Amino acid sequence: MEWWKRLPRKVAAKVVSAGFGDFLNHLPVADRDRKLPVALVEQWWDSTNSFHLPFGEMTLTLLDFTCITGVAVGGLPIPWDYNVRENANYINEQLGWVSAFASAGAIRVTDILSFYKDKVIDENDDVQLAHLTRGFFLYMLGRTLLSNTAETIHLWCLPALEDVDRIGDYNWGRAGMATLYRFMSAVSRQWTKSLGGYSFVWKVWAYEIFQLSLYKLKQDERDVLPRMWRWRSCNRASRQSPSTIEHFRRSNIFAGQLTPLTRKTLVNWLPFPAMTLPSRYLKSKKLTATRLLLNGPMGRFYYLGERVIRQVYAGVCAKQPPHRPSDMYSTDTISENTLHDVLDGLSIASLYPDPPPYATYDEFVRSRLMKPMTSSTLPPSGKECVIHICDQLPLSEATTPSLKHPINYPPWSVLCIQTDGSLQQEGIHRVGGDVIGLPLPCAVGDVVWHSSPCISLDI
Repeated sequence: MEWWKRLPRKVAAKVVSAGFGDFLNHLPVADRDRKLPVALVEQWWDSTNSFHLPFGEMTLTLLDFTCITGVAVGGLPIPWDYNVRENANYINEQLGWVSAFASAGAIRVTDILSFYKDKVIDENDDVQLAHLTRGFFLYMLGRTLLSNTAETIHLWCLPALEDVDRIGDYNWGRAGMATLYRFMSAVSRQWTKSLGGYSFVWKVWAYEIFQLSLYKLKQDERDVLPRMWRWRSCNRASRQSPSTIEHFRRSNIFAGQLTPLTRKTLVNWLPFPAMTLPSRYLKSKKLTATRLLLNGPMGRFYYLGERVIRQVYAGVCAKQPPHRPSDMYSTDTISENTLHDVLDGLSIASLYPDPPPYATYDEFVRSRLMKPMTSSTLPPSGKECVIHICDQLPLSEATTPSLKHPINYPPWSVLCIQTDGSLQQEGIHRVGGDVIGLPLPCAVGDVVWHSSPCISLDI
């Protein structure tokens, strides 16, 4: 049985009241197929925290995240305490024990399970119940929304668990999205080989938005929420097409073979239009139309709703987006005035340039995102791109970030598995962007599908 279903009644009630009942009741066992996530990573740019596709930009929006997981993006900021490791007495007071890793500010999720698995809890002892509630939340977060490659959970969030009756007041959805963004960017830049966070969300998102699922479903269940339940393993009848990296790369979505007509039919701009959304989802829907700073245990990351207006407003004609924030890579030093605005969410209507520098969005995509290369050579796998095709620019301008001079990029060089099982380097066309010298993504054979999303909280 799943651990959370064996919790004492009072503890289970705390979990449900915190808004995690649907999430845990519908948590599917995710498959370990990593090919679709790899194809997504190859299109990701941390310069905008979005996928740069042949027809424009798209990303995981706040409403997408909530409708997929059932976890709302809204509430009080989590009071991260980065000095908690220095206070062993506080940790013991909150959890009833101190892990060996606590001195590093983290605790292994397996240690949490081992400690509580056989522990007898007096259901009339409020202190023991509070310890168990906090321990379970740390375990759940460490296995899903805030999972990392070390399979630990940071104790920095303990202040948000102090009052077990107010855990649901905090913005756990925002922290979950920040973690997803952080790992997607880290893998694309080869800082890590694993996708952390509840990364099954990326696959469900691609299934719903791009219709890239390899599976035929036994029951379509288009109105089910949270939507991840629709893709549980027991609802999959059979594969409809082979699962290979090349299959996804050469799909109409990634290969740029969409006409205006097929773009409308293959891209689901608003996958949840006909649903009557629960009240806790409405905050996420409102914030989707903003520029918002996501705050998680691994840093702050921008969600730029102004760059994905077609997703926000159900496929309406997109506009040329404004420049990304100047502090895109320095979010830890944002001034207090700006921080207040972006934490609350800046309306995207106030961010559009008027008049726009480009006549149409398609012109913007062609000239900024998909400008054809003039010349290039394949760089060695795992090395950074060497900008060498802008002979008209001084070297200093061609190798430093600039929004004034659109720079073309050589294709990615990745290892592809051949029909005979051998590995061969191939050049994969990459879209352009406004950050020069973005490193190549990991070689396909090296990318690891992190195991945390596959855990169903079983004992």
